[in-house]
Amino acid sequence: MTRPRLDRLRLVRRAVPALLVLGVAAAARAQTTLEELVRHRPADSLVVPLRRFENEARRPADGARAAMLLGQLYYARGEYRPAAEAFSRAAARLDPAHKPEARYWMGLAWLALGDAGQARAVFEELAQQETPLRTEARLGMALAFEQAHRPDKAFEILEPLAREARGEVAPAVLERTIEVAGALNHADVASAARQRLLRDYPRSIEAARAGLMPPRAVTPVVELGPFPSEPRAHAVAEEARRAGFSTARALIREEGAARLYVVQVDGFADADLARHAADRAKRELAVPARVVAAP
Repeated sequence: MTRPRLDRLRLVRRAVPALLVLGVAAAARAQTTLEELVRHRPADSLVVPLRRFENEARRPADGARAAMLLGQLYYARGEYRPAAEAFSRAAARLDPAHKPEARYWMGLAWLALGDAGQARAVFEELAQQETPLRTEARLGMALAFEQAHRPDKAFEILEPLAREARGEVAPAVLERTIEVAGALNHADVASAARQRLLRDYPRSIEAARAGLMPPRAVTPVVELGPFPSEPRAHAVAEEARRAGFSTARALIREEGAARLYVVQVDGFADADLARHAADRAKRELAVPARVVAAP
């Protein structure tokens, strides 16, 4: 069975606050310091300052927040091993209420690395806890079993989960159920999941991939970033508009539910024009830029 890809599954749906609200005056002052750190620096120059902030923080919670940001930055860049290590450090310092968030992202990083054993151990632990991430953790377990070439074990998780899942994670659950059940010749389960995906989530990307919607035309979009803070993204958007990119706007990156932000510029007639614009943005704004497809 084809190994599932994270960038297709949209497992990363639940946004994690980039800066955890600690609720006391001293922590609020530390938070402002961390915000100032990320506000005025491009994402590709934040690793060293964030690690220094983490190491020098006087309060464990402040260091944990910096480690969480660092992990999110690594994850967005596709550097999954240092991301897993950063999330592990964050989990060790966070209070019990926020620890599952860091553990969940650590599991995602191990899954992205293809280490099914490490990922499954993390997700199994979370699935046994009463946390808002319990459904996502069960889906993570199923994906880990798929990576380990155990579709039978993945099916045992997905079959009941396809009936129970609600909200943003449900389309990803249903998509995996359709594929795994179909591969194992459980046509009735696959059909039920497909019908629910069409009925409850007809406009989802998962429905389109499952062949339940006609393909839509796509247009090229230039994406700048990612940036770890909203103020930084808005500042880059403003600079881009001054440089002539009149449609530039700051957005939360949908696949980077780690509260990372991007700036998108649209209005290009073809991919060549978009590529030229991306090259100009790199030169003039000194930020990462790439061409992506947008429906």
